[in-house]
Amino acid sequence: MRILLAPPRSATALRRAEEGEGARTIVIALLANVAIAIAKLIAGLVSRSGGLIAEAAHSAADCVNELFLAIGLYRARQPPDKAHPLGHARERFLWAFMAAITSFLIGGCLSIALAIARLRSEHTVGSTLWAWIVLAVSFAADGTSWIQALRQARQQAKDYGVSVARYLSLASDPVVRAVFVEDSAALIGLTLAAAGLAVSQISGSGTADSIASLLIGVLLAVTAFALARPFADFLVGRSIPEGQLERLKAILEEDAAVEKLVALRATYSGPEEVIVVAKVRPSPKLDVAELTRAMDDLDRRVREALPYVADVFVDITGHRDRDRNRDRVRT
Repeated sequence: MRILLAPPRSATALRRAEEGEGARTIVIALLANVAIAIAKLIAGLVSRSGGLIAEAAHSAADCVNELFLAIGLYRARQPPDKAHPLGHARERFLWAFMAAITSFLIGGCLSIALAIARLRSEHTVGSTLWAWIVLAVSFAADGTSWIQALRQARQQAKDYGVSVARYLSLASDPVVRAVFVEDSAALIGLTLAAAGLAVSQISGSGTADSIASLLIGVLLAVTAFALARPFADFLVGRSIPEGQLERLKAILEEDAAVEKLVALRATYSGPEEVIVVAKVRPSPKLDVAELTRAMDDLDRRVREALPYVADVFVDITGHRDRDRNRDRVRT
């Protein structure tokens, strides 16, 4: 019987799990979006505002997104099995990718379709009192969720010693990236809806409101694609950023036990969890016992320097293998 052990976790991933910031960010975003999606839909129907109805679809899509992100968190905690010996951490990328596609279909496509239908027919907006109240409350709710996501992004960016913008462009954590981008798009969408509603009130025509609805749909489609693309990269097997890879390479090359670094790979096995695979030619001065201790020390130094590393695999290539490969190339 083969015993499956729990896959190693990086120090960073373990600390994130203890802090619980990801789950907290999802809950805050979900509660905010459920409340304002209902309020937007009612206010949109009462005022006949296409912009508000588009924003209701936007919030509904965000609700589904948060549910998918929560499923990803749950699935990532499942123990390894025979089919998945490294565990299920990468499922978080899958569910985040599905969330982005859902946002495109529900939020983007639906909003654009409604806007086109309304642009084809003359209409005016009705009573806007409740619409303005809902817009104000929605801005406050989305702003609260955005601040929580920004706080988490700042904290995690500090761990890597980079700016928030730089961290968000490289982050392997689906929660902080998805929620921050979604909430940013929500605040922009609310601004567009308010502008369309105001112009329609002044002009007496609903055209501006319908154009706002169309712009909201385009905004959602662009946002969904911007989120889906990096998650697809992580699903395929993305390497760590070049600067961090160079740092890892320097650690291996400068180690006294390594005569030459032949090959190096460092890919994400989950959010903030990296597996390092290296092929090295060891120093000929070391015996087996010394080489074993040296590799253990090298493993420790890599983990201390890069806390997001979950496991290190080093393949030892002998001098005879080198000579044999060289002869093979000559022939």
